[in-house]
Amino acid sequence: MPLDAPAINSATFYASFLFDVADTIDLTKLGRIAGESAEPAPLKLRAAPAHEHIQFAIPPLGANLPSITLDGITATTRAKIYDYGVISIRFAFPYTGSWSGFVDLNINLRKGDRLINEARRLLANVMRDAAPALIEPHATLVEDYFTSAVEELAAPPDAATLLSAHGAAIVALMLAEQLPLSPEEEVESLRLRFSYFPDDLVVVQWDAAFIFDSRENATVLLDVIEFANSQLVEFRTYDTRLDAELDAIHATGLPPQSQWRPLHRREADERAEALGHLLVDIRELADRASNALKIVGDAYYARVYRAVASRLALDVWQREIESKLDSVNEVYRYLIDRAQSARSEFLELIVIVLIAIEIVVGVVSLLATVRH
Repeated sequence: MPLDAPAINSATFYASFLFDVADTIDLTKLGRIAGESAEPAPLKLRAAPAHEHIQFAIPPLGANLPSITLDGITATTRAKIYDYGVISIRFAFPYTGSWSGFVDLNINLRKGDRLINEARRLLANVMRDAAPALIEPHATLVEDYFTSAVEELAAPPDAATLLSAHGAAIVALMLAEQLPLSPEEEVESLRLRFSYFPDDLVVVQWDAAFIFDSRENATVLLDVIEFANSQLVEFRTYDTRLDAELDAIHATGLPPQSQWRPLHRREADERAEALGHLLVDIRELADRASNALKIVGDAYYARVYRAVASRLALDVWQREIESKLDSVNEVYRYLIDRAQSARSEFLELIVIVLIAIEIVVGVVSLLATVRH
């Protein structure tokens, strides 16, 4: 599809893969990752940021990884390790040429499994070095996100002109589509857009973004977008754990009240203890992930973050998890109540038996005294 858009002097296609690998990662135990030094990676805000801004509560660690080459293009690679159990692998493919060529590059790199396979290969190397720092590792979940960042155009327009004159080209690039989209889809795709200065622009979708800015500023936006996706993969992990627990409860069932024998009481105690730990763990991990990025006021980056969170439906995921936590909590309370009730009944039975024994012993003693 020919696109009426300026030629690109400098651009980068970013592919980010977020892997949830453990409950937490002790960053103090990480020195080198894949042979490279791991350094704190805080948000590097603009040279003149707004008074109110956002920042990581605990900065992740970042490390450069070996580059890869696909379709004749060499990409730099970087890993980032978050303390709440997420590791990101980000590829950066440089580009110069026509706008249509950048769209073709997006399409070619996003199709198939080449990128995710490369990301998993690099992740294995990172996890090997990070193994001593992983606390309660688990089966890996992954989220991906693709960002097309244009740093310099041959005929640089301001953001308003770029949107009005080349909105269709931006959508084609962001969504990696060769065919024209409907006007409604174009409007929806461009709905969440932001500009800090007249000559910069960021547009966010649920799995892709477009950035028109310097490479330095684009990196900050990438970090903010990446953080939102790290929350999504965290929520998916919690949701999977809760689904597994609820499925186990439904599969095994609970004995009716009339069948709470000593064995059932032990099973109830064990299940209640396990559910209690699960509830505490997930609420603690969710709080840690939610508080990992401190958002203050209505700053530019905070607005971008909230837009990405909206596209990813993080609030919906959080409500769903809270609902499942409530369901698990109800089962937990039921098990505790039934176990306590059964224990009380058992103690009452013991008391009755002891009284009966005392009565029998007393009667036997009395009969023996009468005979003598």
